[in-house]
Amino acid sequence: MDLSKRFHPISYLKTNTADVARELASETSSVVVTQNGVPAFVCVSFEQYHQQQETNALLKLLSLGEKEKAAGKVTPLEQAKVEMEAAIFGDRTAQRKAG
Repeated sequence: MDLSKRFHPISYLKTNTADVARELASETSSVVVTQNGVPAFVCVSFEQYHQQQETNALLKLLSLGEKEKAAGKVTPLEQAKVEMEAAIFGDRTAQRKAG
């Protein structure tokens, strides 16, 4: 991939917006828009943006989980199962195990 083709001045974006949109929709790439020769922002397809947002959310959850684990805020698996069953089934859990 030729990176120089991915950098466009803002004037190019103004006059070729539809072309840039088609390019982004058909490829999994991004376009860097420059202002006065300096990168100002990046254009990506909606699908790529959405995927990146989901990835960021998952990474945040993993990080939070690691922090909680390091702080000792964990529940043993068997205890978690019991608590989850109680939350879902209530008193019926005890009746099912007894019956």
